[in-house]
Amino acid sequence: DGYKIKVNKLESCDNKGTLKLTNPKVELTKDCHVVISGCAELTAGFSSCKVLYDVKKKGMMVPFKGERDACEELAKLSKKQDVADKLKQYKISKNCPINAVKACASKGEKVDISSYKDKFRLAAGQYSGTITIQANSGSSCFKFDAEFKRGK
Repeated sequence: DGYKIKVNKLESCDNKGTLKLTNPKVELTKDCHVVISGCAELTAGFSSCKVLYDVKKKGMMVPFKGERDACEELAKLSKKQDVADKLKQYKISKNCPINAVKACASKGEKVDISSYKDKFRLAAGQYSGTITIQANSGSSCFKFDAEFKRGK
């Protein structure tokens, strides 16, 4: 439907984090696939992990703030066959503990998001925020600014 994702900024809050991103890029194709490229390296494994997020959407007064247990979310998501296949491809466990790993997206690797197409209009906008990952082996923090918009 002509929507685009543009990542204006994605940077580490500190260079000592246990999760390192190298050349991350995200693109949305016309057929509703997200194409991801780049590498993610977890320098230390973990047995427990929380993800804290603080996201602001331009024009909205109330930010999206919260916390998720990464181990619980991973266990839930890995029940979906496509997610389980990706985890296996990158040699990542479906459950905690998670070992240190470096995973690089294959060229042209896609994730189908067409099931969310009816929510694109509501989701469109400019987002900025911070994502903090707190694991028993260390933490990482990322600041981002991204746009999801209808475009040519």
